[in-house]
Amino acid sequence: MSTDHQVALVELSGALHSWVGPAAIAAGVLLLIVALFRRSRATLAKKRRTARPSAAEWW
Repeated sequence: MSTDHQVALVELSGALHSWVGPAAIAAGVLLLIVALFRRSRATLAKKRRTARPSAAEWW
């Protein structure tokens, strides 16, 4: 492998590492938001079923 190839590989690996961390953090934040949204929807549905049990069986 020539020196040019080694330099290209080092630059490429540096470029990959520069976006992997922020992308992983963004994916984690997105998953957290989705999990909190689903949990709040489930909690609201549970409260709705508790308040009006007959309304929960409409479908």
